[in-house]
Amino acid sequence: MSGFQITTWVAKDLKIFDKYGLDVELIMITGGARSVATLLSRSTQFTTGSATTPLLAQARGSDIVFLAASYNKFPYSIVSHPSIRSPNDLRGKRVGILNFGGSNDLALQLALTEWSLKRQDLNIIIGGDAATRLLSLTTGRIDATILSPPHLTVAMKSGYRVLADMGEMRADFPQSTLYVRRGFLREQRDLTKRFVKAYSEAIHVLKNDRGSSLKVFAKRMRLEDPEILNATYAYYAPRFSFPPRVSMPGIKDTLEFYTERNPDIKVRSPQDFVDHSILEELEREGFFKGMDR
Repeated sequence: MSGFQITTWVAKDLKIFDKYGLDVELIMITGGARSVATLLSRSTQFTTGSATTPLLAQARGSDIVFLAASYNKFPYSIVSHPSIRSPNDLRGKRVGILNFGGSNDLALQLALTEWSLKRQDLNIIIGGDAATRLLSLTTGRIDATILSPPHLTVAMKSGYRVLADMGEMRADFPQSTLYVRRGFLREQRDLTKRFVKAYSEAIHVLKNDRGSSLKVFAKRMRLEDPEILNATYAYYAPRFSFPPRVSMPGIKDTLEFYTERNPDIKVRSPQDFVDHSILEELEREGFFKGMDR
């Protein structure tokens, strides 16, 4: 688990779901395609994850809509061998990513655009999960990769160079979103509203209650080293979105990323994929301002 995925675990472990009358079982499902399929089969009612797969599923006609997003920045840094001193030095180098078409791939594409580089300037390869890519970097199988804490912290402590912190670049991306079936939203609006309340309160805790948040980080991410634990929290906490609106520029960039392979997506608007009506209700009711009192 990565730190940007921690929101629902904070709501679970700190009994925030219970506060709103919700009996929630959290199930870890790897991969966006499986998560979307499970939601559409009605085996789950709420799903969290990056915008890539559910957005593409929506564009192809699936009954899915984004309600909120706890994290609207890429939680990645591009890390390289120390001999690579600038993005331009990546030309011809082996860069490992998790997979093609996912948020790793999109993050790299947007970084290359910002650096005026093209994909063909690099040798982009599938490098496995973060732990595998970190190992490949340290053993010289790849020259650079995309990492987030705690793997990023380990790489930095070992002397590898951070070429870019994607969270500080211009690009936005809904990395951790909350989405449901539109039909479920219509039929269970009160239940959905209570879930969004709990989700939002968990984000507020993450941004403002370091002690409680660190306990959840340590437990769920299995972090025992205090230095890595604190660095991981310090990296993620300020970047959570509160109130948790979905970044429309991030949806727009994601749509453009897919347009080349899916021309029919070009005519779609970011507003087609997002329903902020519950967040807007909560704002009118003073829910978010009430947490800061």
